[in-house]
Amino acid sequence: MLRKQHPSPLNYPLYVERGGEYAFPSPYLHRDARLHSFLLPANSEKLQLLCDKCLNNPTKGKTNYQPVLPYVFLVFAKVEQVSSTQEQYYQRGWLKEVDVAFWILTASFKKVASVPILNGLAWFMPYIFVDKPFAMVAGRETFGFHKGMAEFTIPNLYEKADLFTIDTTVFESFSPTTEATKQRLLEVSQVDFSSEVPHLKRWHTVTEAASQIGLLLAKQQSSWMEKMLKPATNLFSSLDFTTTPLVFLKQFRDVHNPNQACYQAIIEANITFPKFREGGILQGKYELLLNHFDSHPIANELGLKIGRQDILEAFWFDFDFIVENGREVWKASG
Repeated sequence: MLRKQHPSPLNYPLYVERGGEYAFPSPYLHRDARLHSFLLPANSEKLQLLCDKCLNNPTKGKTNYQPVLPYVFLVFAKVEQVSSTQEQYYQRGWLKEVDVAFWILTASFKKVASVPILNGLAWFMPYIFVDKPFAMVAGRETFGFHKGMAEFTIPNLYEKADLFTIDTTVFESFSPTTEATKQRLLEVSQVDFSSEVPHLKRWHTVTEAASQIGLLLAKQQSSWMEKMLKPATNLFSSLDFTTTPLVFLKQFRDVHNPNQACYQAIIEANITFPKFREGGILQGKYELLLNHFDSHPIANELGLKIGRQDILEAFWFDFDFIVENGREVWKASG
C-alpha cells in the first residue's frame, strides 16, 4: 500500500517543505469512505458551457470534454482516514475528512484526421466542499480540486438518512457593500419516511455497482440514450468506475498580473479501489433545496432549479479508494 517516491522526469526543483505544511504529497489513501450519492436532472447545454469554460476554452480547443449525461451527482462523503501513501508521510499520521461535491461525467475527444474520436471518460467536479484546511490546500495545490471550506450535516452510514446540509461562506449578492456571511447553500431531505434505515444492500464490487447504476441511468432517459448513445454500444452497462479518472483545471494567479494565471493546466488523475465493502440503493423519496448566491451560481451553471426539486435516484457506498498521482493533459506555455 505504501509508495516510494519516484523522481520527476522533468527538471523541476525539489518542493520546499516548511513547518506547519498542509500539502502532503500524493497519492492519497482514503480509508472507510462512506458515501451518499444523489442523482439530479441537469441541463446538457449548461453543462457543456461549464466544461467549455473550465476545460476546453483555456486550451483554445486542444482539449474537448463533453458532458455524457443530462444529470449530475451530488455526493456526500465521510472519510474516516486520509493519508499520503508515500512511506515517509504515511508515518506522520492521518486525518478525518468530509467531502461534498457535484460530479459530472464527461467524455473527452481527440481529432484523428479531423474526425473526433472518443479518448475516454472522466469525472469533473466544479464545486467541492471540505471541512479540513489540509484537504482544501493539498487538493487545490496538487491536483486543482476546486475546494472550499464548509460545515455539514451528514448522517452516519447505516443509520437514518433524513437530512444532509452544506453551510459555507458566500456573497449573497455582488456589491461594494456586501459582507461575506455563512449561509445554508443547500440541503437534501427525505420526504418519504417509510423506511427508518433506507440502505438497501445490493452491490459487493465496484464493477457491479457501476453496471447497475448505468442501467438505472438508461431507464431514466431511454429516449435520450437511443438518440445520443446508440453508437456507443452498452456504454451505461459497461461503465467502470475503476478506470474512469478525475479531470481538473489547475491554476494559480500571477502575482504581478492577477487577472492572468502564472500556471494553468488540465490535469487527469485515476482513482483506484483497493477495497469495496458494499453499496446499494437508498430507499425512499428525497428532494434538494438549493439556494442562490452570486458567489455560488450552482443552479445556473449546472442547469438545476433554485429552490426545491426532486432527486431521481439515491445510492450509498462503503469502500476505500486512492487518488493516484496526476498527469498533465495540457499545460499553458509561458
